[in-house]
Amino acid sequence: MPDSAIQQDMSWPLARTCPMAPPPAYTELRADPPRKVNLPDGGWAWLVTKHADVRQALMDPRFSSDDSKPGFRGRIQLPPDRNMNSFWRMDEPEHGKQRHMVMTEFTARRIKELRPGIQRLVDDLLDKLEELPRPLDLFTEFCLPLPTLVIARLLGVPETDYLTFSEQSRLCLALDAPDKALAAYQDMTAYLHRLAGEKERNPADDLISRLITDHVLTGQLAREDLVPLIRLVLIAGYETTTNQIALSVLSLLTDTELRATLRNDPEQIHPFIEESLRFWSVSHDNILRLVDADMDFGGVRMTKGEAVIVAIPSANHDPSVYDEPGRFDISRDAQKHVSFGYGTHLCPGAPLARREIEMAITSLFARFPDIRLVGDAAGLAFRNESLVYGLNELPVTW
Repeated sequence: MPDSAIQQDMSWPLARTCPMAPPPAYTELRADPPRKVNLPDGGWAWLVTKHADVRQALMDPRFSSDDSKPGFRGRIQLPPDRNMNSFWRMDEPEHGKQRHMVMTEFTARRIKELRPGIQRLVDDLLDKLEELPRPLDLFTEFCLPLPTLVIARLLGVPETDYLTFSEQSRLCLALDAPDKALAAYQDMTAYLHRLAGEKERNPADDLISRLITDHVLTGQLAREDLVPLIRLVLIAGYETTTNQIALSVLSLLTDTELRATLRNDPEQIHPFIEESLRFWSVSHDNILRLVDADMDFGGVRMTKGEAVIVAIPSANHDPSVYDEPGRFDISRDAQKHVSFGYGTHLCPGAPLARREIEMAITSLFARFPDIRLVGDAAGLAFRNESLVYGLNELPVTW
């Protein structure tokens, strides 16, 4: 389709009509080449929706992740800050250099070492649930604190501060309160600067201390890049996992047959996790790129400097890859999903996230086999005005 024929009459973000499904407009959009959509700031961007195009865009070096380049657009209005998003918003070789600095924390060996500690956290939280009056909000009491405490321990953030930085993170990603987002961003930055200073004076066995000792003090990592790197690991390490756990629990609370399948065959937890990652696609509004070279892509001509939105939920619900994508089906092979990204920008924390989801789901339903949702799923408060899709609450009882 020639550029002149593309009607720029659709606005981003696209509207959902059902909280349990991506925006229905993706169905129409996947039938055509990428198209232009209007952005809230008055600009526009290409919207890439097909599974094959999304995977190509995520691994093609002609699409830049560098948000410091002219034309790069995002939905959160925060003040300019060098490498605000650290290596998540960098291209090679800078991206690979910083990514490598944290990868040691997410190897299979390291995650195996972390497992007993994660299980103790899970058990402690479930013990507390037993003591609370019911009904209770499972999101606040379980889904949120588990990943938050895991990443706090990994980084070396005092557990007494986890509620503070989890709230700051949620506000930073919110799209409906720019003043609060800015204040939360500034508070978190100031807190992390103080924490990094303490770790430099008194290093411990944690990621922040190792980043300082092994990379900052050796000159491999610029001091001004330390806090952005910590902030990325902190936010990415808990925000998506929190909401993925909550939505995975919701899937089981609303499907008795699925729940019985997992109860009768515990090994089905692994395909369940992959299907849940595909189905919910919590990174629904935060994968952005910039065209870095004139090119023909997906049937359109893209020009250097143009913005691109990579639609993860659309790719994960592409019927050319997944039969009846709107159906939650753990018998399908969902491993081609792009919920953790693809290519060089594949999320380094994906193995840890999968492990946390597995342990949370398995332990929760083993401890409370009669747990049930209070009310109707459609009446829940879903997080639409955020870069990460999820829930604000999950009322349950047993």
